[in-house]
Amino acid sequence: MRRVGLVLPALAAALIVALGPVFAQPTTPAPAAPASPTDSLDRSRFVQVRGAGFTLEGEPFRFVGANAAVMHGRAHRERADTTLTAMAADGLRVARVWALGEQPADAAPWARDFAFRIGPDGWVAESFAHLDTVLEIARARGLRVIVVLANRWADYGGAPRYLSWSGVDVPGPAAAPLGDGLLARFFADATAQRLYRAHVEHIVWRVSAITGRAYRNDPVILGWELVNESDAAPRSREGLLAWTSSMAAAVHALDPVHLVAAGHIGYTSRAQRSLWLALQRLPGIDYADAHAYPMHNAGVRTVAALRDFVDDHAQLAHFVAGKPLVFGEAGFSRTPADRTGAMRATWFRRFLQRCDEDGVDGVLPWIYTPATNDPQEHGVFVDGPLVTQTAPVRAVLADFAARWRSPAPPSTNARLGGSIGETPLWSTMHLVRGPGAGGATPRVTADGLRWSMAPERYASAEAEHVGRWDAFALTHVYVSGTGRFTYALRVTQASALRGAHATAVTVRFRGSSELPGRGEGATAEDGSTVRVTLDGHVLGDFDVPPDDALGRWITLRTDDPAVLAALRRPGVHTLGLAAVDGPRGNGLCLYGGLTGREAPPADVGRLPGRVEVDVDGPR
Repeated sequence: MRRVGLVLPALAAALIVALGPVFAQPTTPAPAAPASPTDSLDRSRFVQVRGAGFTLEGEPFRFVGANAAVMHGRAHRERADTTLTAMAADGLRVARVWALGEQPADAAPWARDFAFRIGPDGWVAESFAHLDTVLEIARARGLRVIVVLANRWADYGGAPRYLSWSGVDVPGPAAAPLGDGLLARFFADATAQRLYRAHVEHIVWRVSAITGRAYRNDPVILGWELVNESDAAPRSREGLLAWTSSMAAAVHALDPVHLVAAGHIGYTSRAQRSLWLALQRLPGIDYADAHAYPMHNAGVRTVAALRDFVDDHAQLAHFVAGKPLVFGEAGFSRTPADRTGAMRATWFRRFLQRCDEDGVDGVLPWIYTPATNDPQEHGVFVDGPLVTQTAPVRAVLADFAARWRSPAPPSTNARLGGSIGETPLWSTMHLVRGPGAGGATPRVTADGLRWSMAPERYASAEAEHVGRWDAFALTHVYVSGTGRFTYALRVTQASALRGAHATAVTVRFRGSSELPGRGEGATAEDGSTVRVTLDGHVLGDFDVPPDDALGRWITLRTDDPAVLAALRRPGVHTLGLAAVDGPRGNGLCLYGGLTGREAPPADVGRLPGRVEVDVDGPR
């Protein structure tokens, strides 16, 4: 690593050289006792919360900062100085870093470049020493640091590794996300909690080998983030709230001075919104944080929707929870068409402008990084061949960073205020156009007519989340919550004649509710009530089973004269399959054929799954 102007640089270099052999192997040091009592500290030197904003040295504190790729991998560690220096050069004030990484006991030697512990009791001293160095570079460059203590995802170990160390079988590839059942178990499992707390103690009570100062007494640290991108399904909500409350209290007990954030991913649904707000209202959570990747959210792809998205978060944080708001990650993708970076820079400007108007307290784009073999869709590059493409984005960030260094003005957005309360300012529902809008044509059968469509050939889908998943045995498309699929059925003159004497209509599909993963831990209450309509006429409501990534065939037959009459008219007609709002409004999955990713069970039943409509004549 290139030398930097650190506090006590000669002492730091001597310590690193002297302790080099120790850093090379995992160790199990006991957490150091605090170097000094916190009640003697000058708290004005620490970022603090006053009302719904931050203060530092008695003045309002707002910031544009960035996530910093300085911890995981040798290339990132060796160029930590370059990355943090670039951030400071752009006027940024805060870096967010991940002080985490959990590898199995038999991990390869290179894993030490990613891990803070190898095996549940094998602490990697080199990683702690590198964090010392990162904090000193940040101090020398005028940056504050948010330290993330764990990861919900499998990157570098995360919640899946904690569960496996707790004796829980975690199926699937190591990098696969946990289904809701296993994620809920991570937040509930006593052993996982003990292992997590051990890591927290090692970080929070660490005494820097460079300065001799305990982290908990160090003002360069802005705060602790409990876990990156926590979340829970509605049925697991109370478990996450209890875990967050308990762990926030534990961190505050270890360190009464620094701020604590929950680290929730943010919200794209009504249920997530309610959970996010409940988390931010917890007494142990000092400021609200959320992540924003508008280009990956179909509900935030226009300028108007982007403004609504920011407004809703600011309203809930400032005027309902009464706390500062930080977008802990914010990213706009690099695209092949945007070779100059101008389009990406424009979206960052729009986002930051609305954050400015709403009085948002901090924004941390993802991610300032040196050039590596990883193309980094959201990279803000500090060296290498893509620096030119990154330059327009960095210019926008520098512009707003300079603006936000002055005292924070009150919000200028008249949409926000105490009288608005929790009223949504952003709709989480969105409409997706599908490939089947032109309408499927029927084929003639011995009894009448049949429309048969692959589930993904819908005309439209409307929900908070619409997607397709091919990672399990059967391909499926899904809508979450009270979502709806619409399929278009084309009736020609010839088919109208064929159906003129129809006596019944039968609708069939292979379906289930929509839950995270394979619906691990689901009960009968996690199924959905689905309403079938044809041109708005209700054919009936019925229950589909809880999501198990396989579903089952559902059949509904009707002789409703209005439905029969509709399919006798030439033109395009609409078949609706909708999860009904209410306690069983758990979305809808529609299943197709085999993916080849894994073998289905022997009793899977008829495949491929289709959405079928039969018009039957007299029998």
